[in-house]
Amino acid sequence: MPYPRKTLSSLQASVWNDIVSSNVVRGLSLLSRSVLRPLSWAFANLAWSNDDYIAWCFRQSVPWTAEAENLDAWAALRGIYKKDAMAASGLVLFTGCAPGTELAAGTAIMRADGVSYTTSDLAIAGGGGPLFAPVVCDTNGASGNCDGGIAFVLLTAVDGMPSSGVSSGPITGGADIEQEADFRTRMLKAYASRDGGGRQDDYVEWATAVAGVTRAWCNPNGAGIGSVVLYFMLDDAQAAHAGFPQGGNGVASADPRYVTATGDQLTVANAIRVSQPVTALVVVCAPLPFPIDVILSDLAPSTSGQLSAMQSALGDLYVRNGSPLGSVISQSAIEEALLSTGASFTLISPSGPISVPLGYLPVTGAMGGK
Repeated sequence: MPYPRKTLSSLQASVWNDIVSSNVVRGLSLLSRSVLRPLSWAFANLAWSNDDYIAWCFRQSVPWTAEAENLDAWAALRGIYKKDAMAASGLVLFTGCAPGTELAAGTAIMRADGVSYTTSDLAIAGGGGPLFAPVVCDTNGASGNCDGGIAFVLLTAVDGMPSSGVSSGPITGGADIEQEADFRTRMLKAYASRDGGGRQDDYVEWATAVAGVTRAWCNPNGAGIGSVVLYFMLDDAQAAHAGFPQGGNGVASADPRYVTATGDQLTVANAIRVSQPVTALVVVCAPLPFPIDVILSDLAPSTSGQLSAMQSALGDLYVRNGSPLGSVISQSAIEEALLSTGASFTLISPSGPISVPLGYLPVTGAMGGK
C-alpha cells in the first residue's frame, strides 16, 4: 500500500502536541507569542523538506518517474537518447543565371516569411542558367521545413544571377527537440522489449529514434521476400502537411539495390541503415491519406465551433487506431468520438465499418449534414 506522507500542517500540529504532552508547558496550550510556536514551525518545515527530498530521490530511482538528467541516465542504459532539434535542409533554385556563376558556401538566403538559411556548399550555374544552391536553416526546428516553390531571396547581391529564387522541392529534416513525455514513452518501450537483430519492433524503435519521427510501422516482406517496408509519420515536424512525410519513397543512399529515397524518407533510411541487418532491403515509405467523410443529421448545436470539435475528436481517433498496415475503423468508434464533444445527432454515413487499405492512414474528410 502507498506510504501516507504527512502534510506540512499535520507535521506542525504533531510538533505542538508533542510539546504539550511532554509537560514542557505543564500541559497547557501554547501561547500565541510563545517562542516554542515558531520553533515548532521550523522543525516541522525541516521534517517536511526532508520528506520531500526523500520522495524526490524515490522518483528518480525508477525509470518511469525519473526526470531530467536522471531520466537521460536511465534511458542511456537501454541505448535510448533524447532527440535533439535538427535543422532543415534542401535546395534553392535560381534561374536565369549567367553560365558558370558561382554562389559561395556560407551565403545568407532568406525565405519569404523571414526565416534565414545559409548555403552549405559552393553552387555553380549550369549551361542553361539554373543554379541549385544547397541550403541549411540557421535555426533548428520544424519551422525550417517548407514546400517546393516557396520564394527565397539573397541578402547580398551576386553578379551574374538574380536575387530571388524558389525552393526546388520540399526543404525537409527540421525537427524540434523531443519532449520529455515522448522520450519517456520510447524508453519504457525499450525496457519492455528484448534486444533483437531485426525484429519488427526493432525497426519501429530505430525509426522513432530519428529526430521528428513520432510514429512508425514495420511491414515484413512488404516489397518481396527479404524486404522490409517501413512507414513513419512526422506529426509535429510536418504539421503543415498533417504529419505526412515530404519526399520520395526508397532506400538509404548506400543501398544500390533499389531506388534511393529523398526528403524525409531518405533521412530515416540513412539513420537506420547502421542498425538494420546487412541483408535486409529496407524501403522507407510515407503513408498516404485516406479521408473518411461523415454525414450527420439533426446536429445540435450546429455551429462552426461544434463542427471543429468533432473534426478534432475524429482526428484523435484516427491517430490512435489508424495503421498503414491495414486497419478497420468501426462505425461505433466514430459515433463515440463525435458524442464525446457533447453534441446530439444522427449518424447517416458511414453506415458500417471503414476498411483502410495497406499503405494508407485514415484522416478526417468532409463533414456534412442533411
